[in-house]
Formats: sequence, C-alpha cells, structure tokens
Amino acid sequence: MKKNITFLSLIFITLLVSAQNLSAQYTIPSKMGWWYGARFGMFIHFGSYSYLGHGEWAFFSDNWSKADYQTRISAKFNPTGFDAGAIARLAKTAGMKYLVITAKHHEGFCMWQTAVESFRDTTGTKLYDLPDFTAFKDRDILLELKDSCEAQGIKFCLYYSILDWNHPSQQVNRSTYYSDMTSFYEKEAYINDMKSQLRELITKYHPAVMWFDGDWTKNSGAATLSSWWTMPDGIDLYNYLIGLDSNLIINERVCRSFGIGDFECPEQEVPDAPLSRQWETCRTMNDSWGYNAGDSAYKTPSTLIRELVKVVSRDGNYLLNIGPRGDGTVTDQTISILNGMGDWMNVYGESIYGTNRSPFSWEPQWGFYTRKPGKLYAHVFSWPANGVLKIPTLANTLNKIYLLNDPTILLNYTVHEGYIWISLPVTAPDSINSVVVVDVSGNPAAYGN
Repeated sequence: MKKNITFLSLIFITLLVSAQNLSAQYTIPSKMGWWYGARFGMFIHFGSYSYLGHGEWAFFSDNWSKADYQTRISAKFNPTGFDAGAIARLAKTAGMKYLVITAKHHEGFCMWQTAVESFRDTTGTKLYDLPDFTAFKDRDILLELKDSCEAQGIKFCLYYSILDWNHPSQQVNRSTYYSDMTSFYEKEAYINDMKSQLRELITKYHPAVMWFDGDWTKNSGAATLSSWWTMPDGIDLYNYLIGLDSNLIINERVCRSFGIGDFECPEQEVPDAPLSRQWETCRTMNDSWGYNAGDSAYKTPSTLIRELVKVVSRDGNYLLNIGPRGDGTVTDQTISILNGMGDWMNVYGESIYGTNRSPFSWEPQWGFYTRKPGKLYAHVFSWPANGVLKIPTLANTLNKIYLLNDPTILLNYTVHEGYIWISLPVTAPDSINSVVVVDVSGNPAAYGN
C-alpha cells in the first residue's frame, strides 16, 4: 500500500508542476484543462435494463434472480433504433462538450464484446455482453458513439460499475444494495478480470474519462466479504489505469471519500460552495437514470439552465443524464429539453465555457456570477424592477458593460458606495437567464482580495 501511495503522490506532484493556474482556488492539472473548461456534459444510462423500462436498478428493485433476469430481460434487449449520430448531434445542439455512457452498470451486462471469460451468464455458455447474449450481433454501439462524438467535437467517456450483481463471484445483498463476495479468492480473480475489461475499453475506445460507480462496499481497512472494495484497491486501480493512459481522467468513485481520483462527483445535488478540488455533479432530467416508462416528471429547460449556472458559479461541471428506451430511441421530452437548453447556450454559452467560480464570497438574490480573464458575467434570473443592477466593486479597471446577447449596445453605469450601479433596459432579454457582461482588465477579482 505504501508503494502505491508513493507512486500516486509522484503522479500528483508531476501533474501539479505542469499545470496551468486557471483558478485562484486550486491548480488545475494540465490533463484536466479541457474538462475544466467544458463545464457541461451528457450522461447516458443505457443497458439491458432499458428493455424493461423500470430504471437501471430493475434487477435489484424488482427482486429478479440472475437466471430469470438474464433470460427474460437481457436476452431480449435489441436496440436497433440506437442512432449514435443523432445522439451526438443532440448533445452538440444542447451545448455539451463531453459525453459519458454506461459500458457496464451494476446489472453486469457489458455493452461491448468482451473477451474476459468470467463475465458469463448463469449457464456458463454465453458471455454476458451485447453481441454474444442478444440478437444485436453486428454493431458496436460504443464505437459508433465514439466516432459520432469525434465528428461533433465532443469528448467520448465511459462509465463502469465496480460491483456486479450478475457476476459469478458476487451475490446481491438486498439489505445493503451491495454485492457480497463469495470468497477472497473470487475477489482477487474478479479484480484481475475487471482490470482486463478496463484494458479492453481503454485500448479499443480510448475514453477521455473513466467514470466509476458501484464502490459502495468501500472501507479504509481490511476487506470483508460484504465490504470487499477497499482504499488500497482503489489506489491500485487508479495507478493501473494511469499506467495504461497517463492522460486519462478518473473520478473519485474509483474509491470515494479518500481523496483518490481526479475530481469529486456529488450526485443529484449542488454543493453550497466551491469544493477543495475539481468537481462535477450528475443530474437526471426526470427522477430516473435508466429509461423508466412510468416517470414523466421531467424538469423544464429553465430549471436545468439555472442549475447549470449555479454549478459553474460554484466551480463545478454539470453532467446531465438521458435514458434511451430499450430500442435505443430517445424520448420526445429529452429532445425537447436539450433543444431548449441549446437555444439558450447558443446565445449565452460564452458565460459558461472556460469560466470559473464567482469572485465574491456571497451570492446575489437575483442570480449568480461566473468569470474568466477579462470578463465578469452576471446571470440575472430576476430582472430588477427598478432597472438597476447592483454589483460589488471589482479590483479591476472597468472597460465597458453590455448585454451578452447584444454586445454592440453599451450600458451606462456608475461606481460609488462600494458598488457598480448598472442601468438596464426595462425588459429582460431572456425570460430564463439574461447575462450582463462586465468587461475588465485582468481576471475579475473582488475589491480587497
């Protein structure tokens, strides 16, 4: 373990030395520059569970046995309507810069053709993957999506679950949500085989990010059969992956809560303030990750745009999920929401991409701030009734102030009493979020910092 920690520390120090300081809060490793500037990505939960339409936890929540789930659900999964090009174009239209798709979720079904022999069905006669276990034989969905993402200038990334409810080495524990190992020998063999699968994924698809999950059996001490994934296992896996690709970005869920990985990833929530290192929150459009035919609780583009702005204002990335149907098609609600977000991003994306947290220690009642060198962006959700926007004085020289949707029209302003008082038009340019740009010399900083 000491050897692994030392190696991890050397990698970390090397990255810091070569990093560029994009934020006064922390140093961004050079390999993460693109990710930190991207700010907005698409998550895709898609697997054999999509056929049933009860969400990605169907194996657990519907109390299936391994054999029945495999023969009655997974074997019938046949996503002939999956259109990688359409999905990549939809992501681009929405303003997303990277995409993460589930290569293997907790159900254990592999979305690519694996050659690792232990990942078989209960009979042992078939590999438990898309081309070997279903009628969907002749296409590689992951490769199609990677190629389509590259054509649209979108970074392609993969999700992988550490635990596996269907693998022969494990049995689902319905009281803990975890999987219990059958023996420590099986644990060692499973981890070796998991590494082999990850080598397959990295070698064949070259993902920009490996997004892990299913590390809930984690602990910082000795493994037990019910708590079998440990901090040393997480460190060892991180080092293994970096050895395969030194530019690979890996989330904290390689073994969360121990400072391992390259970024933290709160789920379905936005931290109250910036965190101590890079972070990304993942969010559903409705209440489900995988396709759920009974879930119509979709959020509006307005809600999601405003949450995106809140996340970026607190120095995070926003990973918004879609859950295609079992046939591979995307729901009409999903398309409508992403197109709606794209309409706003097409005009105001400059205030999101390449920006970081607000320079101020408090947030205004009317919205949020983002910034980049030379510009402070005031995201105004509630347009002032008196036609005046009040922003705290900056330490920078002010050059001009304008509305992002029309930079040719300059806004009048005065500076006194510790604030910049900006005169606004009577009507807000955008009903969801209008952006006022304060053009300054240097990186916007609060006065006195």
